[in-house]
Amino acid sequence: MKIIQRTTEVVSVSLPKNVVQKMDGVRKIRGQNRSSFISSLIQQFAEEDRWQRIYKKGERTARKFKITSEEDIDRILHEA
Repeated sequence: MKIIQRTTEVVSVSLPKNVVQKMDGVRKIRGQNRSSFISSLIQQFAEEDRWQRIYKKGERTARKFKITSEEDIDRILHEA
């Protein structure tokens, strides 16, 4: 007998009715079921969060090395 393992996990959430109505309206327009819609929102949020962390690290690095322009970056990369 072959055992097939699930690649998904069931998660139960409670949402206000008005939020569910909004969600259902948007997801129907996008042609998604609830699971794929919520999954895509979480993926999008995680990606935006990752880019925000990268951007903040870039700002800190720019301050540390006194980078204010692309010329500054070029100068730093080509210093011997």
